[in-house]
Amino acid sequence: MDLSSFNSRIHRDLRHFRDARNRLQNMGLFLLDNSLRETTVATLRAHTLENKFAIYDEIKKCGIKYFIVESFTTQTRIGDLFLEELLKRGAELSGAFAFSEVWERMEEGVPQADVLPIGLVKSKNFGLKNLILEIDLDYHRIDYEKFTMEKLCGFLKDRIDWIRTNLGGDDGTLIFVNLRDFSACMASHPERVYEVVKYLSSLPAKEKILGIAYEDLGKSFPEEIGAWTKTIKRLMEKCGWKRGELIFHVHKQWGMADSTQLNCLAMGATGIWSGLCAEGAALGHADSVTTVLNLIRLGNTKVQGQFNCQYLRKAARNVTRITTGAPPAPRTPIYGDRAVDTVFGFLFSDPTAQGGFDLCKFFGLEQDIRITTMASPEMILLKLEKVFGKDEKFNLEIATSMKEQILKNAADDRKEEYNSKVGLALLFDQAGGKMTSEMAEAIEGDLKTSQHIDNLIAEIKEEWDIWDGRDGEIDDQVTFDHFYNGFMAPYFGCYRCEDSQKGLRCLDMDSDGMVDWNEF
Repeated sequence: MDLSSFNSRIHRDLRHFRDARNRLQNMGLFLLDNSLRETTVATLRAHTLENKFAIYDEIKKCGIKYFIVESFTTQTRIGDLFLEELLKRGAELSGAFAFSEVWERMEEGVPQADVLPIGLVKSKNFGLKNLILEIDLDYHRIDYEKFTMEKLCGFLKDRIDWIRTNLGGDDGTLIFVNLRDFSACMASHPERVYEVVKYLSSLPAKEKILGIAYEDLGKSFPEEIGAWTKTIKRLMEKCGWKRGELIFHVHKQWGMADSTQLNCLAMGATGIWSGLCAEGAALGHADSVTTVLNLIRLGNTKVQGQFNCQYLRKAARNVTRITTGAPPAPRTPIYGDRAVDTVFGFLFSDPTAQGGFDLCKFFGLEQDIRITTMASPEMILLKLEKVFGKDEKFNLEIATSMKEQILKNAADDRKEEYNSKVGLALLFDQAGGKMTSEMAEAIEGDLKTSQHIDNLIAEIKEEWDIWDGRDGEIDDQVTFDHFYNGFMAPYFGCYRCEDSQKGLRCLDMDSDGMVDWNEF
């Protein structure tokens, strides 16, 4: 292959990519926020009513119009109580959506229409007008030879008509049909997806719904589901549904979710239904903040006019903390702590070089310098001045010595950190620097805290050994009654009370009827 053929091959292979990039740069985005629902699915700590309102406020601060409020069941979920409170407060719910099944029961493999799904019932009770109707096209309990696609489409149309008659009112109603098992069905029975999409796309203009939603559990490759997306969008348009929305949702099962979501948008999807942060069922999902920021870094200005994009990072961090009780994992792209670190000292690694997108500048943040074995002396000097202020002791000579000390510590099998005040001050001292008063105070404060804690533990251990020896042997184990008398009695009213027994069982992690020092 000569150079001309080499360049020609690259140009030809990148043609598709250039078209995809151009679409991402210029498209508007239909964003249906799912923060109120997705982030509570299978979470270790369920949302409280206070959590729901806090997340709702974050959605509003982002300028997002449409949001999913609940997936109703026969039980009274926290979402039901949240809706009751929203209505009492006179909240504006014209952009609120709820999930609903299309059928509630089946008989001999055929869905029955005699029972109205609870999602529709509750939506009417709460005055919600906008629905996401969920259907399965590859469900093992349905006999698709009996319940043909023609019958399914007729069933679906009846539900759509019911919604418009009973929920629409003067302002109308917005409806999505979600192909819940889209990827599985496209792999095994694409003809079913074809029939449903063709039917919805061919409805008369006045009867068309807002759009189609579809999802993937994270198993499909970006190119695979992108090809399906492109074909679905073409089918919609060929049937005259050029303004129909096609919105996507994907889980993070195998780590391809964000790429898959962007690829679907590039291939014709018009929007996404996602939470502000990645929290969600299993390993999470492709969140809207990551997707929107990727569009912006590619040069998309339309989304900046649609949403309060400068607030998105803060919203994602807040919703993560509301949901989990902790900040996002530090290495989370866009909104993790380390997403704004300067890591390398050489130019090609700087994403802002040569006109690249500056994440920190966009969000009004100050870039943090991460001190590692890869940090340059110039970076170390900047870090010193940022943490401790300008000082004549801080220069490139001492910074170079600090870099050498980092490498020496690693070679000596010393696993140290250098990014906290104390860690940086100790490194400065190890490299031969004369510590400033602020450095000395930082170290002294840290030592005081450590010594205080060590002293407290030592005092407790002395008391522990006294009770431990009551049985004639100090073996770092005490009985329940000795532990209660020695440590719990001042705070718990009686040994046999339920709270006392629960506390003792919690401490007895190996369930041997004793409390071990390590357990304690």
